[in-house]
Amino acid sequence: MSHFQSLLLFAVCTVAVALTGCGGDSGPKTVDVTGTVSLDGTPVDEGQIYFRADDGSATCSAPIREGKYDCKVTPGAKTIEIIGYRIVPGKFEEVNPGEKTPVKEMFIPKKFNSKTTLTLSVSEDKDKMEENFTLESKG
Repeated sequence: MSHFQSLLLFAVCTVAVALTGCGGDSGPKTVDVTGTVSLDGTPVDEGQIYFRADDGSATCSAPIREGKYDCKVTPGAKTIEIIGYRIVPGKFEEVNPGEKTPVKEMFIPKKFNSKTTLTLSVSEDKDKMEENFTLESKG
């Protein structure tokens, strides 16, 4: 192997090692936030939960299924928005010709989504935290 080929091989290997880094996670730290969501004592079967950063940075969203959610959230102060969907009995729409789909409605009161007052502080010291949202439609 010539001197030039040796230098080229060394350069390629150096760049490859530099690009792989030290093996740490890339991106910001996240906390695994899990929990339940219920309205008037009944689990929310289907919906979405949003963790909106108060400083306008990252937002995390996760599906709510059978009253449970799991989301990787960046630490800091969050505003929580919760949306729940349910099927309207006897109502259908035709999205595609000849294909009837049940109509769904949002049923969580606005005070928990578009006019939310729910907040959460996600601590940087934790890897996991549990937060249950027990919502009441009255009051």
